[in-house]
Amino acid sequence: MASIEWRGENVCRIIVSKPKLFGKGYEKVKKTITFPAAMSKKQRKKEAEKAAMIFEDEVKSGDYLDGEKITLANFVAIWIKQYAEKELAPSTLTKYKMRLEKRILPALGHMKLAQIQPSHITAFYNSLTEPGIRMDVLYLATEAFIKLIEGKSQKSLGEQIGVERHVFARLRNGKGIYYETAQKICAHFDIVPEGHFALKNPGKVLSAKSVRHHHTLLSGILTYALEWNLIKDNPVKRVRLPSVTKAKSAPANYYDDKQIIDLLAALEDEPIKYRTILYLTIDTGLRLSEIAGLTWDMVDLVQQTVTVVQQRQYVENYGVIERDPKSNSGIRPITMSNMVTQRLAEYEKHQKRMRLQCGAFWHDSNFVFTHDDGRPIFPRRPSVWFSEFIKRKKLPHVTFHGLRHTNASLMIAGGIDIVTLSGRLGHADKNVTLNTYSHMIKSKEKQVANMMDQFYETNIKESVNRRDY
Repeated sequence: MASIEWRGENVCRIIVSKPKLFGKGYEKVKKTITFPAAMSKKQRKKEAEKAAMIFEDEVKSGDYLDGEKITLANFVAIWIKQYAEKELAPSTLTKYKMRLEKRILPALGHMKLAQIQPSHITAFYNSLTEPGIRMDVLYLATEAFIKLIEGKSQKSLGEQIGVERHVFARLRNGKGIYYETAQKICAHFDIVPEGHFALKNPGKVLSAKSVRHHHTLLSGILTYALEWNLIKDNPVKRVRLPSVTKAKSAPANYYDDKQIIDLLAALEDEPIKYRTILYLTIDTGLRLSEIAGLTWDMVDLVQQTVTVVQQRQYVENYGVIERDPKSNSGIRPITMSNMVTQRLAEYEKHQKRMRLQCGAFWHDSNFVFTHDDGRPIFPRRPSVWFSEFIKRKKLPHVTFHGLRHTNASLMIAGGIDIVTLSGRLGHADKNVTLNTYSHMIKSKEKQVANMMDQFYETNIKESVNRRDY
């Protein structure tokens, strides 16, 4: 039960005991109230008893937290459980947790919420611009490490260390692995990274966009702390983002007209499933997660449309998940070309033949793209297959997502307006489309100038003819 201590005629302190948020035992929670001097003694007592009942209910229900005692790390744990896990998409939550665990909490997590000042946040932002802050820098294997694993089974090593077996194939092929994986491997072999692994691009810093992502996340969390009366204001709102030297980002990679023709020619002898996936992606600009989430009831071969209503993707620590698009704009019908509609119809017939061959062993998932027994494909599989395919066919390197950019380049070259393009791609804001494909749009400047020349030439001749007449 709450107790009331009077600290003078007009001031009282309410004390409630509650179980410790972290650890065993109980702790006392205190709240001080100051009453107007004009109140009578009887009124003050009545209001104090009323406030004590309300305060006790808040403490027992868990609605009351003390920003003077709770650290940012403790509050983040509560924020994740009470808000983030319920409201955020798993993929978004995974990214947020990574930013929190890798950078935000190591820098600020030990601080009490009420003690965090703009100067602390400014110092943290400045640290984000320094070389070495990136935890996603890749580690390459040295010759010493390659000799160490020579002759050893990739599968056996993976099982012993707790990593995927393809990790060792990556290392043997000169590709990089992440910090956590390198640490696991070093611990297993009882070796130090120096001499066995080398950093790829060790001086690489976070982009301005990444710094803004940390700013937005921290501001959002402290806004909830403000709404829950843990802090008086949000210190992030009083901090300017540091000036970050922004490295020139590579333009969206995609195939030009000739390369698309080469790609489609190389596809003809490939499995019908992957042929259809690539044709559909180039034709519609669907995302990989949208391709993997496509079911036959979203396809209308008569009207020649696919209607995106869900995504299917693999999220680390969650597995394969199905979810709605991020925004209402992601839910959209897209018209297919005649040729791709025919390709999809041929694939549907192929899948029906597979269904008959499998008989009772067929998995009736209703997904468009499946294994030969009807099980839906792993969401990342088309991307992996495409990477192997272009390497095998010696085609220019483009990511699977680059096929979506290829679709956009075709639309822009065909004169499709930005609003229509944005709608087909499922962007919530046309400015996203403009920013992503600004370099493609700028490349059309020459055509605009040529068009104006044609306009002037035609109309000036007509004007001269009229004057002569």
